[in-house]
Amino acid sequence: MIHAKSVKSRMLTSVVFNVLRAIITFTTGIIIARGLSPAGYGDLMFLLGSFISIRTLLDMGSSNAFRTFISKANRGIRFYIYYIVWLTLQFFVMLLFAMLICPNELFERIWLGNSLNMVVLALLAVFMQQQVWQMVGQVGEASRQTGRVQLLNISVAIFYLLMIVCLWSWDVLSVEHVLMGLLGQYIVAVFFAYHYLKAEHIIHDEDVSLPLVLNEYWGYCRPLIVLSVVAFAYEFTDKWLLQKYGGAVQQGYFQIAFQFAAVALLATTSVLNVFWKEVAESWEKKNFSQAENLYRKMSRGLLMISAVIAGFLLPWAEQIVLILLGDAYEGAWMVLAIMFLYPIYQSLGQVGGAMLLAAGYTKRFMYVSVFSMLCSIPVTFYVLAPGNHEWINSLSLGATGLALKIVLLSLVTVNLQAWVVARCTGWLFDWKYQVVGITLMLGLGSASKIIVGLFMDVNALSVVALIVPLVLVGLLYLLFVGGVLWFLPWLVGMDRMEIRQLFGSIGVVKK
Repeated sequence: MIHAKSVKSRMLTSVVFNVLRAIITFTTGIIIARGLSPAGYGDLMFLLGSFISIRTLLDMGSSNAFRTFISKANRGIRFYIYYIVWLTLQFFVMLLFAMLICPNELFERIWLGNSLNMVVLALLAVFMQQQVWQMVGQVGEASRQTGRVQLLNISVAIFYLLMIVCLWSWDVLSVEHVLMGLLGQYIVAVFFAYHYLKAEHIIHDEDVSLPLVLNEYWGYCRPLIVLSVVAFAYEFTDKWLLQKYGGAVQQGYFQIAFQFAAVALLATTSVLNVFWKEVAESWEKKNFSQAENLYRKMSRGLLMISAVIAGFLLPWAEQIVLILLGDAYEGAWMVLAIMFLYPIYQSLGQVGGAMLLAAGYTKRFMYVSVFSMLCSIPVTFYVLAPGNHEWINSLSLGATGLALKIVLLSLVTVNLQAWVVARCTGWLFDWKYQVVGITLMLGLGSASKIIVGLFMDVNALSVVALIVPLVLVGLLYLLFVGGVLWFLPWLVGMDRMEIRQLFGSIGVVKK
C-alpha cells in the first residue's frame, strides 16, 4: 500500500490511513475540548480560524495552482524554490501586520482581547500546518507517493495525541501550550518529510525563468484573486461575528460540532488529492470520458457515504455530547445535530470544486464561490447579531443559527456548482440521487433507533449501557443501507454487477 501507484490502490490507501488518522485526531480534539472548557476551546479555535482566513486572502489561489501544475507534469527544482519563496513572503506579511503595522485599537477589534503573544503563536502554528505542511502533501501526491504521505500524516497525529495527553495528565493543558505543541510538531514533521519523501519527479536541470513562472501562475490565479478576498471576508466574518455576539462559549459549541461533523467528511478528504491528480492528468490528455466517470462515481459515492454516516449519528447527537464532552457542553447538542448534515453537501461541493479547478475552469469556480459567499455574509449577521438594530430585526441565534445558515446555503450553492460543472463539460446535471439518497439514509437511521428502542433503552447516558443498543442499531442500519444499495445501485454511481462485486469483496455475496 505504501508504494501503490494505481488510482484505486492510492484511494484505498488514503481511506485506510485517514480512518486511522481521524480516530486519533478526533480523540485529541475531545481531550482538548474537555481540558479547556467551551470558552477556552472557543478562544483557541477563533485564534486559529482568524489566521486560516488571512491565509486564504494572501494565498490568492496559488496553492491550487501549485497543486494543479505539479499534478499535470514534472517540474524543475527552481519551480519549487519560487513557490517556497512565495510562502515565506506570505508569512512575513502576516507577521509584520500583527506585530508592527496593525494599530492597537484595530488589533483589539480583530482579535477581541487576545494578547499579542497568543496571536503570534497562532500565526506560526497556522503557517506550518496550513501552508508548509500542505505543500509537503501536495508534492508527495503529485508523484503518487500517497502511502508515504499518509504515513507521515498519521505519525504527526499520533505525536500530537501523545503530547496533548501528557499536557492533560500534568494538568498544564492551556491554549498557549496547545499552540506551542501544534507549531513544534509540524516543524519536526517537515524535517522528516524532507528526508522521507522521494523527489524523483523533480527535474533538476530544467531552466525556467521567474517571469515565465509568474505568467503561468497569473493565468491560473487571476480569476481566483477576487475569490480569495471574498473567501477571507466570508470565513473571518463567520468566526468574528460569532465570537463578538455569541462569545467564546458559543464559539466553542460551534467549533466542537464542526469537528464532529468533519468525521463524516473523512472519505472525501481522504481521496480528494488523488481525484484532483487524476482529473488534471486526464483533462490534460483530453481523456474526457475517464474524467466524467471519475466525477460521477466520486460525486455520488462520497455524498452517499456522508449521508450514511450522518443518518447513523444524527439521532444520537445529545448523548454524544453529554457522554464525550460532559455537562459543560450540554448546550451544543442541537448545534451538533444540525452540523451532522453539513458534510453531506460539503463532500459534493469539494468534488465539484476540485473538478472545476483541476480542469482549469477557474473563472467558473470563482463566480459560483463568490456568489455563495456574498450571499452568506449578510445572512450570518442576520442570524447572529442581537435583535435590537433599528434597520433589521436580527435573530441572535448563536451557534445554532450559524449551523442552520451553513447547512441551508450549502444545499443551494453546491447544486449551483454542480450545474455549472455540467454546463462547462456538457455532462448531464443529475440531482435526483441527492433527494432519494439523503432522505432514505436519514429516515433509516432514525427508524433503526426507534425499532431497537421498542425493546431496549436507547436513551441511556452511560457508555456501558449503550454498547449493546448501539451495536444493534448499527447492524440494523447497515442491513437497511445494504438493501438500498442492492435495489438502487445508481445512488452511488454503480450498476447491479458492480454492487455484487463490492458485496462479494467483503464476503456479503458469494458466487
